[in-house]
Amino acid sequence: MKNINEITKAEALEIKYILTDIDGTLTGPDGRISPKVYEMLWKLREAGYILIPVTGRTAGWASVAITDWPVDAIIVESGSVVYYLENGSRKEFIHPSVPKDRYSVHEKIREAALAKNPKIKVSIDQYSRFNDFAFNYAEDEDDKLTFEEAKEVLEAVKAIGAKGNISSIHVNTWFGDYDKLPMSLLYLKEHYGVENPEECVIYFGDAANDEEMFGFFPKACAVKNFMKYAEFAKHLPTYITSFEGGEGFCEAAEILLTAKENHISEKYGLEK
Repeated sequence: MKNINEITKAEALEIKYILTDIDGTLTGPDGRISPKVYEMLWKLREAGYILIPVTGRTAGWASVAITDWPVDAIIVESGSVVYYLENGSRKEFIHPSVPKDRYSVHEKIREAALAKNPKIKVSIDQYSRFNDFAFNYAEDEDDKLTFEEAKEVLEAVKAIGAKGNISSIHVNTWFGDYDKLPMSLLYLKEHYGVENPEECVIYFGDAANDEEMFGFFPKACAVKNFMKYAEFAKHLPTYITSFEGGEGFCEAAEILLTAKENHISEKYGLEK
C-alpha cells in the first residue's frame, strides 16, 4: 500500500465519484462524525464530486440521512437498498435479489449465530433494517467479542446458505446475491451510466467488509486504522492514509481538492 499523497495528479483528476464507508472511515474514535468531516463532505460536493456512502448501516437511518447529509445517494445494509433524492423526493433502489420473504429467514440466521456463540447480541438498530440481520461484536463495550469470534459466527451463518461480512462494529448477514461491490456497480451503471468505474471511482474504507471494494477499484484507499485488519485481508487497497478514521478521510479529500483546484488554476491562468 502506498501513502495517499503518492497518488498522481492524473489519477486524482480522473476521479468523479467518491464512494466511502462510514463507521471507522468517516467517524472518529468516539464513533461520531466530526464537524471537520461534515464540512469536508460539503466541500467535496461543492467541488462537483458525486458522493455515495456505502455502509452496513440501516435502511431506516438512510431514509432520513439522505435528506440531511451532503451526499447524492446512500447504499445501505451491505448493498440491499439505495436511497437517493429525485426532484426533492426520497427514492429507493432495491437490489433485485433481495428475497420477498426476507423476514421469515431472519430467525434461521439468529438461531445459527446463537448456536455458535450464545454471547453474541443482535444489533440495537435491527428494528430499522430492511433485509440485513446484524450482530454487534465491537460497537458497544458491553457486547464486545474478538474478531476471531466474529469470524466464527459469520461462518456458522454462511453454513446455512446465508451471506455476510464483518465491519468494524457488526457481523452483517443476509439472504440475497449482493454485497457492497455488486450494488455499487449496479447503481452506478443504472443511475449514472458509468461503464468503467475503475477509472473514475475512489473508494474509502477501514475494515474487512471493504476488501472486495479494495480489490476492484484501482484507486481504493484505506484509512490508517485498517492496519489492524490487514493481516487477515486477501485484497489490500492501493493507497492508505497517514491518519485514522475521519482525519484520514479529510487528509485524502484535501489531496483530491488541491489537485482539482490546481488544475483549474493552470487551465484558466488563475492565481492560486
